[in-house]
Amino acid sequence: MGKGVFFTSASILLAVILTTTLRHHHHHHHPPSLNYTPTASKLLRSHGFNFIANFLHISPELFSQTPQITIFAVPDSAISNLSIPPHMIKHLLAYHILPTKLTMQQLLNKPLKTCLPTLFQHQTVSITKTDYKKQVLEINNVLLTHPDLFLDQFVTMHGVSGSFASFDRHQERINLGFCEAGITRGFVNIKHEWEKMIRVLVSSGFMAFAIGLKSVTDGIVKDFPDIDSVTVFTPPNVALNAMSSPLLDRFMRVHVVVKRYSFKELVLGGSLSTLAPGKHLDVTESLKSSDQVVCVNGVAITAPDLFVSKSLVVHGIARPLSIDELSSMSG
Repeated sequence: MGKGVFFTSASILLAVILTTTLRHHHHHHHPPSLNYTPTASKLLRSHGFNFIANFLHISPELFSQTPQITIFAVPDSAISNLSIPPHMIKHLLAYHILPTKLTMQQLLNKPLKTCLPTLFQHQTVSITKTDYKKQVLEINNVLLTHPDLFLDQFVTMHGVSGSFASFDRHQERINLGFCEAGITRGFVNIKHEWEKMIRVLVSSGFMAFAIGLKSVTDGIVKDFPDIDSVTVFTPPNVALNAMSSPLLDRFMRVHVVVKRYSFKELVLGGSLSTLAPGKHLDVTESLKSSDQVVCVNGVAITAPDLFVSKSLVVHGIARPLSIDELSSMSG
């Protein structure tokens, strides 16, 4: 009990020190909304994140440098074990804040090894493990233990099991995680392949689907700027003219899977994350006569490896994935 009181008091003292320092630099900044602070602080404390809760309450400008943010709340014990000097704590906290709002589902839908920019000197953290079925996600090899702990229009907060960085006491510096992907990841690196893929679809008799895919490309790039490999399932004879714009967007995205999967890899089965939020495809095998058929959500793959490049694979399927199922999706 005494230790907990001491730690809470210490964190408040540190917050006061940082507040005095930072107000000098941020007195011109006016955050869009700080209405979430009392509720978020209460939630953080109820789950054992007293240190972050105190900073959020006493020094909200620390968390208001951009209109929307994602905060990864580090547990009290992890911060205490780092033994980091007070003047460096603001840097540590900034390394756990993203200048964009990302929910657990949005994080799970991002490719493995995606680099996410933080508020600390443009440094990045990396998605190092994802398991959609088990709802498991790790960043810099640190597990998200309390996904979507707090959500509002501007802020998402997730509790994590530890710090994304370590502290070197001898050299008095924060050791940051290494983001393997670096700055070379992203759609810009597959743009040429993407355009070639669309041309191949047109020449292979999938013109309607190719036109639909091209029409939603800008939206995909905007929502998934870090995407660098995909698998596309293309059905024949698709009637897209009757679809509303939102439904067309969902229809196309549900046929595009995050990451590149050759037919040999698909034979192994599993669940695949699509570009449609919360929508996954199950790959299974079935026997028809004496032939072995690989299916995606029950739809047979009829033209495996129709187009193959370094970052993209296209497989032809017997028919479109269920429109009824798509119509019930949130939009």
